[in-house]
Amino acid sequence: MAVKTDPSEEAEFPFLLIKFHLVSYGKEKAQTEAHFNRHNMMPSFYFKLPQWKWPIRGSARGIYTYLSADQTSTDQDSGESLLEKAGPCIGGKCCHRPFYRDARFLVAHFAIFSIYVFILLLVGHSAQNLRYHGLPYSPARGYITFQETSFSLEDRIQDHASPFTGKPSEEVDQAWHDLLNDENILLEPEYIRHYNREDSSVEVPEHGHYLGTLNVYHELHCLKRIRQYMYMDYYFPSISEHQKEINRLHNEHCIDFLRQSAMCHGDIGLITYSWHADQLMPIANATSHQCVDWNKLSHFTRSRSVDMMRPNWLRHPTKGVAYPDGEGDNIGAAESPHLDNGHGHGH
Repeated sequence: MAVKTDPSEEAEFPFLLIKFHLVSYGKEKAQTEAHFNRHNMMPSFYFKLPQWKWPIRGSARGIYTYLSADQTSTDQDSGESLLEKAGPCIGGKCCHRPFYRDARFLVAHFAIFSIYVFILLLVGHSAQNLRYHGLPYSPARGYITFQETSFSLEDRIQDHASPFTGKPSEEVDQAWHDLLNDENILLEPEYIRHYNREDSSVEVPEHGHYLGTLNVYHELHCLKRIRQYMYMDYYFPSISEHQKEINRLHNEHCIDFLRQSAMCHGDIGLITYSWHADQLMPIANATSHQCVDWNKLSHFTRSRSVDMMRPNWLRHPTKGVAYPDGEGDNIGAAESPHLDNGHGHGH
């Protein structure tokens, strides 16, 4: 004959089982702590952790609070104390603020966050210094990107190998003019102060900026002048002997400047040698070069270029207008009593 059970008793059984285990746990914990105390031993860290109260069956809201280790030990003989419904705090022992509202927790996390931000700033500053390591202090530093590049027609010796070579013509002259058209740029006062040249630098009439150029344009200027020197009759048909000597000294300066620039850049791209059936000696055979992204750099100069030869624009502090007719010196070197101590530029 089957035994009928009350459904309410079946529903009550799981809670009675939980109650039994919790009561057993409370007694075992109290006995263990008493053992440690009798032998002057440090209680386990586990028993110092907060112990959670469980709501009794039928509670209107599932509220859970936790008890301190001291409170748990005092209630060791009462299983009901572990199952009572969470109520208001009594003496501040049964109710605690959430840990994320604790002042010590907030201070600790603020300190960790501050250290984290400091490390990020330090790493970012170091990365920027590493990126600019070895580069001059210049507004163009942020526009320098190196890339591996192959030169066009590098291994061939021929006329008109590029738009910049060949015998004098309007097309070649125009190519060089366009290449150097953005040579002169505006500089902010901070760069002049960095090099301690406030007293000697040329300040433009407006904007509060100064006049300058990048070294790479000086190199290109020198190459243009040396090329023109190869065709003296075309580019300098009626200059005096004195002007010829100035022109020669200018080109000597350019040659040595280009020598220093080549050694400064130190292109480490390889050139190999190869044998050819119709040539006794080995022939040089280039591979690639380390180059800046010229399009990116020229975009920078174009964005701040200025025509320094604009008529009646620049004015010498004591001698008046520098370029009254908008033209520079045909020789391309400023004549001075000490030719080895100074020079000027012209297109």
